[in-house]
Amino acid sequence: MTVSQADVAAIVQQTLTQYRPHRGFTFRSPAVTVTGGYCINQLGDVLKELGASNVLLVADKQVYQLGLTASCEAAIKLSGLSLTLFTDITGEPDSDCLKSGNDILKACGADFVLGVGGGSALDAAKAIAVIGDYQGKLTDYQVGGIASRRVGLGAIPTTAGTGSEVTDITVIKDLALGIKVPVKGPALVPDMALIDPTLMLGVPAEITAATGIDALTHAIEAYISRFSNPLSKAYAYHAIEAISKALPVAAGYGKDIDKRYDMAVAAYKAGLAFSNAGLGLTHAISHQVGARYHLAHGVANAILLPYVMAFNALSCEAELAEVANALGVGRDSMTPRERCRAAVLAVRQLVMDLGLPTSLADVDIAKRDIPLLAEQAMKDICLQGNPRDVRPAQISGLLQQVISGTLPEGYC
Repeated sequence: MTVSQADVAAIVQQTLTQYRPHRGFTFRSPAVTVTGGYCINQLGDVLKELGASNVLLVADKQVYQLGLTASCEAAIKLSGLSLTLFTDITGEPDSDCLKSGNDILKACGADFVLGVGGGSALDAAKAIAVIGDYQGKLTDYQVGGIASRRVGLGAIPTTAGTGSEVTDITVIKDLALGIKVPVKGPALVPDMALIDPTLMLGVPAEITAATGIDALTHAIEAYISRFSNPLSKAYAYHAIEAISKALPVAAGYGKDIDKRYDMAVAAYKAGLAFSNAGLGLTHAISHQVGARYHLAHGVANAILLPYVMAFNALSCEAELAEVANALGVGRDSMTPRERCRAAVLAVRQLVMDLGLPTSLADVDIAKRDIPLLAEQAMKDICLQGNPRDVRPAQISGLLQQVISGTLPEGYC
């Protein structure tokens, strides 16, 4: 049998594509990040540096009504840039919202999309800037295939939680399928992130708490992810440290601008960490429960995180022991298992201290729905980074624990 040179080249190429670089990693972040109290005043100059001339500002309706976009609008107009507003975001973004926003983008001819608000507004802005140019179903773009966009993209968070201002992912609810679809790709990383804690001073305590635990979940899941790397671990560890110290104060006394700033930067770090390392089972389940039962994402994560940490401990005890150190509950006298347990209990205690629920007992989840939720979670892109292999039956069992509110034996 004669093998041609072209056949040999094809075989070699196919073999090479099956292997990931040994201990290599790719790291993405915004080209420009501006932080600090009242740094919103620099917005116009930064947009001009990025080549913007016509801006579509996408914001939560409530954020707009509270006047939190006023300083953004003023800075843009003072710089002589054109401005169009899309402020119809009233909840987590869905396929209808995406279509409406994209229609406005085409009508106004903007060359830059700027999201202002919580995670919903930032996710909507990212989707409008990127996905609107692509054909097909949302589910076609879950695996990182979107690499380019024709307009600039920026994000200004008004809550410290989602990290959407730095991530390569957006989550959109597909109304036809009734599920939340995480869409991932390099084009979803904003060109600019502007973090001004003065925009967060009026956020209610319950939202501060839920979004703060969302950021903590990002950091912990990124730290223990099977795709973690030295940079993502460093960002995640420091985010965990900062959140454990700043979140109780930010939720208890929201006018503390220093703690608001600490939380905002920690959410940014956690966003960088999970955008480059992935998430895990907490988010995989949270997306299903949130979409089906209209449970806020941060609240769902707060409920699920301690249970998932305990479940994953089998495969990442050493990493969770390090998480305990970051949380301030690790002691030199403790074994790794004891530190791991301390980390789980510390997270649960923080959730309780913040007044967030610790079980799904108040969510009307029918037993017949549990296998479906488990199957959907198995298909979620976030599950890829989970440090422990998971089967549907295990997710069903985990959901039963979360409904009952009882942590596994050894963590009570």
